[in-house]
Amino acid sequence: MEKTAGKWWDKLGKPQYGGELVIRANRDIVNFDPYFTETLTSIYGAWMERLVADDWTVDPAEWDYKITWHPSKYLKGQLAESWEFKDPCTHIIHLRQGVRWQNILPANGREFTADDVVFHYNRLYGIDGGSPSPYRTTDVRLKDLISVTAADKYTVVFRFKTLNPENIIETLHNAYQAQCLENPEAVKKWGDLTDWHHAIGTGPYI
Repeated sequence: MEKTAGKWWDKLGKPQYGGELVIRANRDIVNFDPYFTETLTSIYGAWMERLVADDWTVDPAEWDYKITWHPSKYLKGQLAESWEFKDPCTHIIHLRQGVRWQNILPANGREFTADDVVFHYNRLYGIDGGSPSPYRTTDVRLKDLISVTAADKYTVVFRFKTLNPENIIETLHNAYQAQCLENPEAVKKWGDLTDWHHAIGTGPYI
């Protein structure tokens, strides 16, 4: 019988639980809200998640994530379970079911839904008649985004001007921090998430 190959990380030894995680970044962390800046690249992902994220099961010998741009084959669904194109300018994302916001007021651990994705993109880019984020004018990656709607509780529909699926994939699936999704109830209660006490996400850290 052929022996099954192990994972690349097996050579690092048995995982040890506990300890301390140290992140070094040349950033002035002045707020905890992706609406104001996407430059806090080393901190947002701790408590907020994206639709698509880096696939850390990829062997660093194959791809080491040392540059900002990541080929789509080295990304995987995080809050998204799957995705498809209805046509060249319509990208549909199906969300994972059962994902919950952290059990902190005012989110109270409720389920993450498509309406939360719609809230994020409308707020960040002023799509639905709202005021766009302060850095919207310099963020050309989503300049062709027309609308974001919830087809149902777990389905989000993105409509773009461009008829370029590859560009849409690189835009929505890339790992930059504007994709980190904040809790709508927290924003509505406090106005923004500048104070770290108000930073609520679906991620592993509180």
